[in-house]
Amino acid sequence: MSDRTIHLFSFIRFLCLATLVPSGLRAQASPPPVPGSVNNSASYGTTIAQGSLFVVFGYSLGPAKLVQISSYPLPTVVAGTTVTVKSGSTTFNCPMVYTSDGQVAAILPSTTPAGPATLTVAYNGRTDPGGYSTIQFTVAKSSFGVYTTSSRGVGPGIFTALDNSLKTFAASAKPGEVVTVWGTGLGAISGPDSVVPATFPSFPNVQVWVGGQSAQIIYAGRSGCCAAVDQIAFVVPPVADGCNVPVTVVSGGVSSNTVALPVSAAGETCSDSGPSLPASVLTKALAGQPVKVAAIAIGPAAVGNSAALRQTVAHRLSTALHTRVSEADADRLMRAYAARNTRAIRTAMIKYASRWKALDGRTKTDIIVQLGQTQEGAAALFGSFSKEGLGTAIGSAQIPVAGACVFLAPNYPSGLGSASVGLDAGLSLLLTGAAGSFTMKQTVKGQYHVLFGPSPAGPTIPTGAYTISGSGGKDVGGFSGTITVGGHPAIANKSSLATVDRTQPLTVTWTGGVAGKYVLIGGHTPNAHPNGGYVNGGYVPQANFACVEDGGKGTFTIPNYILSSMSATANAKGVLVISPHPLSNQIAIPGIDLAYFMDGSSDSVNVTFK
Repeated sequence: MSDRTIHLFSFIRFLCLATLVPSGLRAQASPPPVPGSVNNSASYGTTIAQGSLFVVFGYSLGPAKLVQISSYPLPTVVAGTTVTVKSGSTTFNCPMVYTSDGQVAAILPSTTPAGPATLTVAYNGRTDPGGYSTIQFTVAKSSFGVYTTSSRGVGPGIFTALDNSLKTFAASAKPGEVVTVWGTGLGAISGPDSVVPATFPSFPNVQVWVGGQSAQIIYAGRSGCCAAVDQIAFVVPPVADGCNVPVTVVSGGVSSNTVALPVSAAGETCSDSGPSLPASVLTKALAGQPVKVAAIAIGPAAVGNSAALRQTVAHRLSTALHTRVSEADADRLMRAYAARNTRAIRTAMIKYASRWKALDGRTKTDIIVQLGQTQEGAAALFGSFSKEGLGTAIGSAQIPVAGACVFLAPNYPSGLGSASVGLDAGLSLLLTGAAGSFTMKQTVKGQYHVLFGPSPAGPTIPTGAYTISGSGGKDVGGFSGTITVGGHPAIANKSSLATVDRTQPLTVTWTGGVAGKYVLIGGHTPNAHPNGGYVNGGYVPQANFACVEDGGKGTFTIPNYILSSMSATANAKGVLVISPHPLSNQIAIPGIDLAYFMDGSSDSVNVTFK
């Protein structure tokens, strides 16, 4: 292997390991180690493959200053930190890569059996006597994660050409070109995990999906640079040009995180077709520079359980009942009414029962309509996002190109998210259109909200043009933006979607779509258990996916490699939803880098994922 190759993969290794240590997890004293999560070092998924590189987040895990190993073989003790894994009655010592107070990295031994396991972090031989130094997780034969340039598990992935150059917006991949994707988690090897493998067998049952098309695999196995780091070389299929072409790797039947690959016919600067985030804004975000964003929406999705709505409902109840109703109580009532859970409604209202009984019938009806969220409304959010986490918050891989799907990123470990600050756009905004004229008052800095009232009522707002305007505030200039609401997409084949076989493709059909206007098709499964997703020693987290298609086509088939990433559910706990594409209508607002005026209407069906 050439010196140039070694240099490149030193850089890749740096990206793999250079995750920020969460400042909020630093301990003031030196208590025993307390791990908070175990994650794939590339995707931050919670299922760890045999022989893969993983990270542990927590506090008091090691020394205040990061200590990293720079030579092989990797030791099992670094600066006093050890990581052991217990499966059944057998304990395995993990080769260590680095350690610090808030984060450590190690390799899961290839000989660790698949299934539930526990991980223990010790520092200077010390663990917590109450068991808080031990955490449970799941071991799999294969669970691949793709490294990203943001080191956050989403956004542009680390893809290299045959000359080892990194694929970027300015130097994109060409259809027919051989490209290599980097990650960890293909599976176990026969030799020691603490050194670079002596041989490089190819792993079977590996697929790479690029923009919904299957790519030809050239090689899938361990890299020659680093222990536990994998590389997959593939031929870019004939997909349409785009800066945000989604790529998903399927290894052993398990799908990876979805990342973005820039593609253009000339292999030069990429450009997107259809609604997408501008490459210039993504470049700024991924560089860690603050980005100012505005999101304005009308429809039922705009009046979901947002902080602004909780405040509005709490204020309305407090005024009507002549006593303070907390936002938490308002939230519980809203959730109970949305679920039509009579028992939960009575429980949430018990402290206010006498005051509620004294209200007149019309006031009760108006409040119940608001609690049940059967009205339409509008919300506007203005914020400045900072830190590299913005690349995950608005990452291109989270918004698929037309005809493709993405498996959306799960919740990140603490410290990997984006920081935001509300922006003042004035005391109020004016919304006018087919539903009427409404004043949207600022409830908290950067948040504006209004309910349309009992007329018009849901589930859809009147079609036609809507304009939102504001005179400006301390942070945002005066503006005016318009959206035209056309047809309302509605799922047509709900009866055939009651039970979804995750091993098979699924076709969704709809009515109300408009040719040339895109729709978003999504799916959701909740945590399998209210204790956070742990069931029988295994972690079953919530899962989400999103697909995009031209609304005029009226049909889309969700591939099984996306559905297989969803958690199994029972009793129709899963959801399929269709809505107008949120990025279909970009508007200009002075002082804002990125602003969209969205039609938030949607249609959904409860399903059981099998």
